[in-house]
Amino acid sequence: MTFRLTAPEAKTIKTLSFVPPKEYTMSGGWSLFTSPKRDLGVIKLLFCWPCGTAHKAAPTLARATQTLRLSGNKNLSAEEIQEGFEYWGAAANLDVGLLSSTLVLQTQKQHLEQSLKWLMEQGAEPVFPEKELSVFKQVETASLLRRMQTPRYWSSRLCFEALYGKDSADTRFENPEDIENLRVAELKNWFEKHLRFPAARLFASGDFGDEERAVVESLLGTAAPLQQPASFSQTQNPEFKSNIRHGMEHAQQVSLYMGKRLPRLTIQEMQTASFVNMFLGGFFGSRLMQDLRETRGLTYGIGSGLTPSAHGFTWYINGEMNSQNAEKAAVATREIMLGLTSSPPVGEELEKARRYVSGQLRAGFDGPFSLPAKWQFLLQNNLPESYYATYMDRIWSITTDEISVFADNYLRPDSFTLALAGKLS
Repeated sequence: MTFRLTAPEAKTIKTLSFVPPKEYTMSGGWSLFTSPKRDLGVIKLLFCWPCGTAHKAAPTLARATQTLRLSGNKNLSAEEIQEGFEYWGAAANLDVGLLSSTLVLQTQKQHLEQSLKWLMEQGAEPVFPEKELSVFKQVETASLLRRMQTPRYWSSRLCFEALYGKDSADTRFENPEDIENLRVAELKNWFEKHLRFPAARLFASGDFGDEERAVVESLLGTAAPLQQPASFSQTQNPEFKSNIRHGMEHAQQVSLYMGKRLPRLTIQEMQTASFVNMFLGGFFGSRLMQDLRETRGLTYGIGSGLTPSAHGFTWYINGEMNSQNAEKAAVATREIMLGLTSSPPVGEELEKARRYVSGQLRAGFDGPFSLPAKWQFLLQNNLPESYYATYMDRIWSITTDEISVFADNYLRPDSFTLALAGKLS
């Protein structure tokens, strides 16, 4: 028996090859995006409406409306609607984000017409039964109260409220009274304005070809086109806070949350920010994880990321640790942020990250249902089709000096708000 004495050479991926979706303008004026056909026997349809929690002053309204749209209509209960999907071997899943609301229908190819017709019939005129809304309120309130007992909830909430203001589209955090004050009439009004079929972008993937497109056209083609998204308030400019402390009497740990507002970035800036974030805290081998977890033992886990906001992006860092390590972790985090300017990655660290990020990018296009989410991101952020291919190029062309300059412009610790919540010593 032989044993490998050296690790296998990592594969280097420098190209990204994929067939982009085709866009069709249906007879009603709305857009259908179709991924390359795959012989699977299964189809996924993703409806995307350009409205989410950022578009309404009542923070729970958009999510409650979308969540309950299949909870009952004039003829059938929520249980009977669900039984219909099961009869056709289909499933419908609903979700709401900051800037969009989605509905995914997964169905067997042979039952596309029946399951889509069932969706249209049962989801086109929801009545939002009082019974179902009452259950929603109970579940949502219980979930919110549980989250409000955790340090992570308060560190993120206080950080975002300091960055954007309490009444901003980005920080309309729910309170129990917001959930309790929901009314059926409000849900109906929101649905009528923003969530009707098929006033959405529709993405089709899987075993979807010309015959299936004709079925969709026959059922949806003449309906109204996509509506303009609802407006949301402009981002506020609250007084900058560098440090927030929120003690919690019964907490066992401390949650650290650091955040910074970013404006709308250019394509190259977005790609650079995403790449630099990998070094900071974007994967297990990042500097935050290796230093704070592996070397100093200050936390079990810490990471960073970029998340969309109503008017740009938020760069955040989040981790949890014991109370005696919280201040040390905050100091160490700032040191690592500064280190990306004074000591940017070179040599093997840079090459390792390039291989990792390029591999992750390529993997994100694997599978028959991967493209809809990719294209939804491009359309939501007004990015060109070439974004992903140029990102692969950027991964391999970015220099150490460019990383240093970018970090100096965007990762200065004094430009971030730090919030610590939990058992503060």
